[in-house]
Parts: sequence; C-alpha cells; structure tokens
Amino acid sequence: MIAFPGPASALVTLPVAPDRDGIARVLRLERFARATLPGLRATIPAFNRLLVEGTPILWDPSEVGATLETGARAALEGEPEAPSAALVTLPVCYDRELAPDLEDVAAIAGLTPDDVARIHSGTTYMVLATGFAPGFAYLGDLDARIAAPRLASPRASVPRASVGIADRRTGVYPADGPGGWCLVGRVPSPFFEDAAERIARFTAGGSVQFRRIGRKDYEAECR
Repeated sequence: MIAFPGPASALVTLPVAPDRDGIARVLRLERFARATLPGLRATIPAFNRLLVEGTPILWDPSEVGATLETGARAALEGEPEAPSAALVTLPVCYDRELAPDLEDVAAIAGLTPDDVARIHSGTTYMVLATGFAPGFAYLGDLDARIAAPRLASPRASVPRASVGIADRRTGVYPADGPGGWCLVGRVPSPFFEDAAERIARFTAGGSVQFRRIGRKDYEAECR
C-alpha cells in the first residue's frame, strides 16, 4: 500500500507483521529506493513502513509510486538480508527498587522475577523503529514468555533510563517523562545523559543486547 501524505513524500506499508522480519524487508526497500529514486532527501524506516521524502522539482507521484511498487514486490520475495548495523550493549540492573513492575510481569508469566530478568537479558533484540521521544528505540521481538500488556493507567513520570516492556517489545526511556510500559529494570543514567549520543545510538535494523548487572555495579556506573 502506498500513500502520499505530502507533496513530495510517499509512505509504503508492506503487508507483513511489524516485527524483525518486517523491518528487515523495509530496509531492503529503503536500499532500493535510495538506489533508484532521483533527488531523494530522506528515508525513515519503521516497523513495516517506509517514509520517503524527495525533492519537489523531481517528484512525479506516478513514477515514484511505480518505482516503489516494484521495490515493495522485491522486498517481499525470499528471505531478507540480515542488517549489518553495529551491536549496542547496555548494562541493566533488575533490582526490584529500580523495577517496580518486575514482580507483576513475573506473576503474569508464571515465573520468578529472576527468570524474567534472565530471559530479558538473554535475547539479542533488533531496533524495529525509533521515535516516541528522541533516543527511544522500539526493540523486538521480546520473548513471548515474558510479554506483558501496557499499564492500564500510564505513569505521569518514568525515570530516565528505565527499561520497559509492552507486548512483544522492550525499550529504554531516554529521558524523564510519562510512560505506560511495564518497568522491569534500569540502565545507569549516564548512558542517556548526552542528548546527541542517545539519539545517534539506535538505528532501524540495529542489534541491542542487555547485560545484567547487580545493584553495586549499577551504583558505581551512576557516579
């Protein structure tokens, strides 16, 4: 499906799930668009969608639409290539004082809080999209055993560097602010102090791992 939300932009939605496979196919389409569309100014991949923005004087909606349809068909064929972005590793402390929803998530899953922390930190995630707040990355796919719904009532304030989960996704809140995800841990806050660094850290298709640390190491890294 292709829509034209602006005079020189197009939004392609692939008929696939918004998961690891979906973003891999979108990134294949992005490479095709960059190689074939003249005057392309920006591309924004997210989940199963790609937004492309071009130069108005070179923008012909019919030609752009035909080109993107060809690219979309190619993106849906076979197995997508594995993204080559660098691995980002973040230390996370799952101490219960820093993880107010850890016990609730464990109860939903029928597991212990330690099990949830072990499973959460034992997966390599893919950046499915960035957004919501500068420096926030939607990471997937979360192990189905510890998937949990969003909070019925979002918190008015979530501390910076809190690690949340919602459904089959996880992520780190880059700054203090409201949020409705279940909080199961926290990254030492210095990792998210520099605005430019936290914005540049995550790119769609990138890989992210969480390294479990204890409270003592957490406190040491916060100094």
